Amino acid sequence: MAALVATLIAACGPGRAPVSSTTTAHRLPDRAPTAPTSSASDTTGAAALPAATDAREGVVFVRAGSIHLRRAVGGELIRLTFRTAASPDAAPALSPDGTRIAYASRRDGVSQIHVARIDGSETRALTDGVGGGDGEPTWSSDGARIVFVRGATDSPHDLHIVSASGGPTTLLLAGADDTPALVGAPTWSPDGRVIIFAADRREGLGTGLFSIAPDGSGLRRLTRPARPNDWARDLRPAWSPDGARLAFASNRHAASADDADDFDLYTLEVASGTLARLTRDPGVADDPAFSPDGRRLYFTSTRDAPRPASIELFVMPATGGEQRRLTRDELPENSAPHAGLVP
Repeated sequence: MAALVATLIAACGPGRAPVSSTTTAHRLPDRAPTAPTSSASDTTGAAALPAATDAREGVVFVRAGSIHLRRAVGGELIRLTFRTAASPDAAPALSPDGTRIAYASRRDGVSQIHVARIDGSETRALTDGVGGGDGEPTWSSDGARIVFVRGATDSPHDLHIVSASGGPTTLLLAGADDTPALVGAPTWSPDGRVIIFAADRREGLGTGLFSIAPDGSGLRRLTRPARPNDWARDLRPAWSPDGARLAFASNRHAASADDADDFDLYTLEVASGTLARLTRDPGVADDPAFSPDGRRLYFTSTRDAPRPASIELFVMPATGGEQRRLTRDELPENSAPHAGLVP
């Protein structure tokens, strides 16, 4: 298949050059996404939710500090780790073959990347958490490597890569951001050629999505707000299984900084740069994660929250439409869904 895109064009505005945060020009990987068009179509209609047909489909997420697995067929809920809300595990990610989970845990006093079998056995720490702690792991498509975020809350957040079997970590990108706490949520493309993550790189354009190759070359800003400002946020990107789309949470529709906490879900078509708005959530919609077949999108929302901390897990068509609530906990909150096929 011919290369989809050779270079990124500027987001949210025709005729503007791409913004690079490096001093050296690099050729972008063949699968680098096209930057968005200037406006997003609205797909928040009533399309019916496709049924999950593969009994192996499951979604891992954090509930009350512990990681749980929910089966899409039958709804069985399985607790995979045993922590508390006061000292939680975080950001679980299923391996491509569904046999392992990577996640962040403070069980040894500092946040480290852990890997465990899906049944909870053979847990081991891959990283030591130096430099402020490690979090938000994502597997490469071949299951051999994990990209993660390293840094304390108010210090620069770097991107690192580590072998899934352990060993030394490799610095992918040093953090250089005005709002380091928002940097991260790296997601590896299905073909292994591109990692997308959120950052601002001190460009004064708010937090957007950036693209980088796993060897550290080709750093480019992918999204920018329609109206340049420092409170715009494009966060937590997720690749579709076929590599055709990115889903992410954004406040790009907000009219002012007063509405900056209003997040909805969007998708970006990789080849065309077409943006689509999927939700008009009365609360905050966040944490998108595609189902293994790419037909559904898991996410979290505060829409039914009887209390400020009430966050529930939902699922909807990947192109927008019917939204179905999967958890009814009120408290504790649910977060960080990631879907895959599990044994």
